[in-house]
Amino acid sequence: MRSSSLVAFSCATVLVAQLALSGPAAAAPKRITGKLSKPGYTVIALAANGEAKSRRVRRGKFRLKAPAREVTLHLRARNGKYAGPVVLAARRGGRRALLGVRTPARLGRIKVRRTHARVRRKLDRNRLVVSRYARARRGVPIGAGRFGRVRSRRTRGGIRGDRDLDGIPNVIDIDDDGDRVLDNLDRSRRSARGSQFEHASGAFLIHSQLDPDLSGSGNANIPGLTDSQIEAVLPSFGWLAIEIRENAAELDCGTPQARADPTLGGLVYCTRGGTGRLHNDPDSRFPDCCDADGDGMGTMVTAPNLPPGDNALFLRHGATSAQIGTGDMLIQRLPSGDELLATLQYALGTTPALVAYDDGRGNSTTVSYPLEGHPGPHCAPDCSGPDPGTRGNGFPVKAGPNGEVVVTLTFWRPQRRPIPPETADWIDIGGLNYRASIAGTGITCEPAAYSTSDPNLSPTDPTPEPGGGGFADGAADQPASSDNTFTYQLNLTECLRSKGQSFKVGEERGFEFAAVTPQQDAVDAASVNVFFKREG
Repeated sequence: MRSSSLVAFSCATVLVAQLALSGPAAAAPKRITGKLSKPGYTVIALAANGEAKSRRVRRGKFRLKAPAREVTLHLRARNGKYAGPVVLAARRGGRRALLGVRTPARLGRIKVRRTHARVRRKLDRNRLVVSRYARARRGVPIGAGRFGRVRSRRTRGGIRGDRDLDGIPNVIDIDDDGDRVLDNLDRSRRSARGSQFEHASGAFLIHSQLDPDLSGSGNANIPGLTDSQIEAVLPSFGWLAIEIRENAAELDCGTPQARADPTLGGLVYCTRGGTGRLHNDPDSRFPDCCDADGDGMGTMVTAPNLPPGDNALFLRHGATSAQIGTGDMLIQRLPSGDELLATLQYALGTTPALVAYDDGRGNSTTVSYPLEGHPGPHCAPDCSGPDPGTRGNGFPVKAGPNGEVVVTLTFWRPQRRPIPPETADWIDIGGLNYRASIAGTGITCEPAAYSTSDPNLSPTDPTPEPGGGGFADGAADQPASSDNTFTYQLNLTECLRSKGQSFKVGEERGFEFAAVTPQQDAVDAASVNVFFKREG
């Protein structure tokens, strides 16, 4: 009995010793090393649940601690754009790209290409995670170079972290279900932005907004408007709402760029010395205003007077469409040491623009652009007074026999710059929701105030403001064209009456006409204010 006990004790002692010896190996840092063929990139190790770790590579060699045992690797270019996945190996004649690596791993030399990067040497098969793969053409993931906006059928169950198998992980994929509809425009809640778990663990939301008045309208479909006049709207009126996931988080937008060369060195609208300003304090440059430790990354400041539960940095970006757009990659560095990723799906480059209005009582006009009598980006040096349709010079309207003012409104859709492989200069954005509200109040007109016979429009309710009405646009994205218009009727009297307000003879009333994304937790919006004055 004693002998058996001694043997058992001896075996247990040996087992404990073995565990003690194996402990440091199991707990060893999950390091990845390699050497990029081009300097200046940021290397990102991304786990399937969205957790990330990154390292800026100044000369070529890098050493990175991964957030998990198994990760995929990705690059951010010097200009702040997502530069694609790192391919570890190709299989099935180039129709499958292996992206998963098991740490620790020595990758050796990595060739950086235009849309992706590729490890030059053959890796030990024990370092490859064969279950983390992407559909590919000639060994290149199909989503590379397109920020994930590519047709790709989903697999049953998919692969955790990349549901459409295009090689671009859900948290940075602008079309994570492979239907070629941008996630913020995808009306299927199940399809948009991947799973709730992935959003909760490893991503944050960015909303693009544009909000001038009628005089500031810029739209690529306006006849005779030059590209410089269109471009003047975005830096003057564009801003971003960037979700803050933890207090005291810092925003990493890359290294401050050489300002003489806007193609190098980080995102101009959120790096030191750039164009970004706090929305509520236009004199405060971001991140210069909020970088107490001097590391070039601004601490994200919550905008004042937000509803409970909302936490966002509102940033007047001041950028042109060449400086902000699809694929811009932002990294949110949390005080806990975790890192979260986001890519901008697109920047709203223009506003919906009023083509014409008609009150059915003899007052109508086709708006002539550019408007130059009111301060704004199109204002001539001798601006003298408000333009028709702006505050102080509202479009004249009369009520019908029933005492109600009803206007027929025709608009051009807002635009964005093209996403590869699109080639047009501007793209009319389809799939948006359109709504009207009382200017300056955020109070959306009720469904009873709207009507239309436009085949592309269908009623939608609710809008992001519960109880509001509006229309869902069934048109797809398409190259900008002045023929691409939509039309609906708005009962101005009913809109005001439902909110306890009136529209009396001699009064001027303003209305905000907005285009918004259908996803309520990812609202991009572009709008214009138009004023009407009742004559009878």
